[in-house]
Amino acid sequence: MVSLPIRRIEAHTYCHATEEEERVATALAFACPEGETSREPLEGHFGNPLVRLTRRVEKAAAIRTVWERWTAARLPAWIVKDVEARIDEDGFLHFRLGKQAAYREALELAGDSDAIDIRVKLIAYPAKPEEIRRVAQSVLQGAT
Repeated sequence: MVSLPIRRIEAHTYCHATEEEERVATALAFACPEGETSREPLEGHFGNPLVRLTRRVEKAAAIRTVWERWTAARLPAWIVKDVEARIDEDGFLHFRLGKQAAYREALELAGDSDAIDIRVKLIAYPAKPEEIRRVAQSVLQGAT
């Protein structure tokens, strides 16, 4: 089994005061089935209570499990269409999953701001923009 050129996966979402935290945690766990969930209480712009839930995956086997779930849902086929816009200068591939869909156990790219933010740290040597783009294209096309 070839290892994926991924150093880590980070997934986070926000639980608003109008949401049940357990349901939001369930959606996050479905979207990113590995890693422990950490909880950070925050305050919103208008003083409203807010909680950020985060999962971080760093072990190769766990990364593969998450990637295989996303591949089974055909997410890489959608992400590769605009991969250039989804890569930052630090070598992260960004995309967002629908939080409501994840709660219903469906994986789809987010269509609104109620989302689970995903950051995938790619491994590229040298860590130059063109090499990062090549690695991103390779990993996404290899999954389709």
